[in-house]
Amino acid sequence: MNNTEFSKIADITIAYIADTIEEQDKEVSIDVDLQGDILNLDTDEGIYVINKQSAAKEIWLSSPVSGPYHFFYEQGKWKNRVGLELMAILTEELDIDFNNV
Repeated sequence: MNNTEFSKIADITIAYIADTIEEQDKEVSIDVDLQGDILNLDTDEGIYVINKQSAAKEIWLSSPVSGPYHFFYEQGKWKNRVGLELMAILTEELDIDFNNV
């Protein structure tokens, strides 16, 4: 994957996460702040930070619940080196279904 493809897929993914949370705003109390490549999610558990790391072609997640992760794009999914998926972690920790991407 070249840099342009990575950037497009990562931007779509981060926007999808923000949009999905905002659509369910009445059901969850999460403040969404998307500034450029950085998405901050302020929850009762703490602040999640999701950002694009272009040089590494990864999306990084800092979770107040489970800690830091680095995800690479493979076969249509953002996975870390042990096979955990970004959307599965967010679905479990935020109790929102992100598995439609």
